[in-house]
Amino acid sequence: MVKASYSPAERKARLESAQAELAAAVGAIATSEEWRAFLEFARRLHSYSAQNRMWLFQQAMVRGWDDLGHVAGFRTWLALGRFVRRGEHGLKVLAPCKVKVLDERTGEETWRLRCFTVETVFAASQTDGDGEIPERPRPELLRGQGPAGAWAALADLVAAYGFTLERGELHPANGQTSFTTKVVTVADRLEEAAAVKTLAHELAHVLMHQQVDYGANRERCECEAESVAFLVCSELGLATDGYSFPYVATWAAGDTKMVTAAAERALACAGEVIAAIDGAPAPVAAWTSAPEC
Repeated sequence: MVKASYSPAERKARLESAQAELAAAVGAIATSEEWRAFLEFARRLHSYSAQNRMWLFQQAMVRGWDDLGHVAGFRTWLALGRFVRRGEHGLKVLAPCKVKVLDERTGEETWRLRCFTVETVFAASQTDGDGEIPERPRPELLRGQGPAGAWAALADLVAAYGFTLERGELHPANGQTSFTTKVVTVADRLEEAAAVKTLAHELAHVLMHQQVDYGANRERCECEAESVAFLVCSELGLATDGYSFPYVATWAAGDTKMVTAAAERALACAGEVIAAIDGAPAPVAAWTSAPEC
């Protein structure tokens, strides 16, 4: 699985080379015409919370839709040069209702969240019109078998940090780590190769992000975790380019600076994971107390 004959210096060089490959690939995506067109289009759409995205995906599954794609309100689609087809039934999202309140101390008016209301949005597939809908590069799930012994080795490391590993039903995420229950879940719909890559990603969260405000640093955390997964899988002989490159590019919003900023921690973490798989002690607990992503 992993060639233990590599010296620490050789392994470090191999990982640095792989990290440079990842950064270059993200850079290539970020400078493509397709990516710029997608970002310009995405800026004009509303950004939905994680809870709303989950709810939207569940509604899409009930309708038998494999890929939800872009969603927007009726008027937003009109502004983008598209119209909702007659007879289409929309999807529901929660929208915040804000009210203006007067600060008696300063005399300034500010907005305060009062409640939530249910609004209707429509998927791009429910619209027609001349307005183009550019697509972002989409991660491609790995298929087939994983490297021999890889799942067991990564699972042992998850257990070494007091986390329970489960295979279960997950949508749309492929994996999930709960620091509250200390449970790592990998979607049971994944083939072995995809499951191994996902487990490496979730292990990175376990090692690096327990003491991090994930909500405030989500993009950086996801870039770090997928970078570790890419590096670890590269050493295990599992190519994840088709998934990792567009995944990191999406979370970094095409910003290669974010990839570079995540590189040092990702390289160090991946190096210790590979060494642990080779028989060295598990990565030090200091990884779990990083002050920020």
